[in-house]
Amino acid sequence: MGRTHLILAGLAAGVLSLSACGSGAQDEQVTPQAQTQMQGHDMSSMQGHDMSNMSGDMAGMHHGDGGVELWAVQSGPLGTVVTDAAGHVMHRYDNDSASPSTTTCTEDCAAEWPPVLLGDGQQPELMGVDASKVGTVTREDGTQQVTLAGWPLYRYAGDDGSLTTTAGQGTGGTWFAVAPDGSKAATP
Repeated sequence: MGRTHLILAGLAAGVLSLSACGSGAQDEQVTPQAQTQMQGHDMSSMQGHDMSNMSGDMAGMHHGDGGVELWAVQSGPLGTVVTDAAGHVMHRYDNDSASPSTTTCTEDCAAEWPPVLLGDGQQPELMGVDASKVGTVTREDGTQQVTLAGWPLYRYAGDDGSLTTTAGQGTGGTWFAVAPDGSKAATP
């Protein structure tokens, strides 16, 4: 199992244990397998994430192999948004197109708004994001950029991954955090 899968297994076990508090359930324990998986793993990348919408059976999980994660996470100021495993919010650009998928952010733009790229033949890991809405578009340099509902996805270089700010949201009136269905996230 990859590191992300181990982190998710540990988080699921932790959420299940915490959800037992106040529910009348007693002596909820993490399985020995989950304890073994959690030992020695850095959970700091998940600090500040609201994992309360995760179900115990990890429904909605799609295991990929591309080093790209698209997770539906409650951010606070923006509602439910799509992030990577480090908490960096995914954005869409109004100067791009969803139908057909077209990406226009290159060079200096791509330095501030790095595209979310996927290696040939690889698939992203999804949690709370419908796999049928995820695709790719070929950039002018030949790389594959991940799309959601047709919209090419980007990270904002100034995003610290805390999910407590609205970094990048509404920049230039054209950049918006993306919701799990590909629409623009709620504006604070």
